[in-house]
Amino acid sequence: MKTRILAGLMALAVSAGLLFAGAPAAHASSKGRLNTTYALGAASIYSLLKGKTTQGLILGAGTAYAYKRYSDAKKGERRRARYYSTRYYRAPRSVRYARAYRRR
Repeated sequence: MKTRILAGLMALAVSAGLLFAGAPAAHASSKGRLNTTYALGAASIYSLLKGKTTQGLILGAGTAYAYKRYSDAKKGERRRARYYSTRYYRAPRSVRYARAYRRR
């Protein structure tokens, strides 16, 4: 009986901690999102071929949403790559002087 109460109090403490601090977010790469899209697409095709139309349509909607999330993640990666490549890249000194000389 004492062990059960202690386990319940510990579960309550963990739940309260997650409630107030927030659960950690999962960050998937675009490759992981693409794999999820493929898996959901295969599952929806399989369901539709087996005659389970409701399940197939729900999985199809999940596939469309997963593809949208993949597309957004890919756009974000490209945007970040463009930003950091122009922000932290400097041309070699000889190229900079050549450019400045040509402008005059």
